[in-house]
Amino acid sequence: MRYFTYTILAVLISTLGMAQNTCCHKAHSVKTIVYSPELISDQLSPKVNEQSGLAWHDDLFWVINDSDCPAELLAYDLKGELKKTLQINNASNKDWEDLAEDENYIYIGDFGNNRGARKDLRVLRVLKTDMLTQTELRVDSITFAWADQQDFSKRNMKHDFDCEAFFAYGDSLYFFTKNWANKKTRLYSMSKQPGDYQLKPIAEFDVDFMVTGADITADGKTVALVGYKNFRTYMMLFTNIEEQNFFTGDALRLDLKSLGGSQTEGLVFTDKNELYISTEETRQPQALYRVNWVKLLNIKK
Repeated sequence: MRYFTYTILAVLISTLGMAQNTCCHKAHSVKTIVYSPELISDQLSPKVNEQSGLAWHDDLFWVINDSDCPAELLAYDLKGELKKTLQINNASNKDWEDLAEDENYIYIGDFGNNRGARKDLRVLRVLKTDMLTQTELRVDSITFAWADQQDFSKRNMKHDFDCEAFFAYGDSLYFFTKNWANKKTRLYSMSKQPGDYQLKPIAEFDVDFMVTGADITADGKTVALVGYKNFRTYMMLFTNIEEQNFFTGDALRLDLKSLGGSQTEGLVFTDKNELYISTEETRQPQALYRVNWVKLLNIKK
């Protein structure tokens, strides 16, 4: 009987261990390459000086500005020339941080949470068809909370429940946290349909920087994350991933030290699989850069 009990305990411990490993991926050995992205334009309109999110739609880069800026969607072309400004007339910009898109919608991530105390996280949805014919838009919203967050005391930039990065893939939205304290990132997912959701963490990865932008290729085989640490920009590329196990493929870390003290927050793959990142105005002007990610992955091989 004692042997049977010990056997059951061993099986339970093993099962729990497997479940924990599935939830929280440990950082394996990751190669880091120093890389200088190609500058596309540092002469962007002053209206996008706090560009935070970045999306690609209708051959234009769509951006949002950061917290407390006007509730607007702005778009510029590959030359950096501002082409469109669309007003959102039924939602304010509390702390808009990122953009995502699919066939029907542009999604605005109003979930910035520097102090760690925010309880009104949401994603706003803009119909793409409305963007074709209207300059003033109405949005609907999806509200959510991090199910694993218990402490809502104000801890300005000293906690792990901020978020500035997400993308749409399949029937879901995927979020990557900006961990001020431990410099890791956690992955969550949520339905695209309006509702109120409690999100449980799927996985965690030690990127060793604070994630501020994310996107996925159309084929779902490559995920890119961008962010910064100690006023220096870094990027992570995950390739050969299987379905939604984004952290289980091959990982390559890029040190974009040529960007200096730029605050890099936007990231997007275009319909031609080109990868772009955008920076806010700091001591350097707001800018747009291209990353030759295919060449980098071939170099790694």
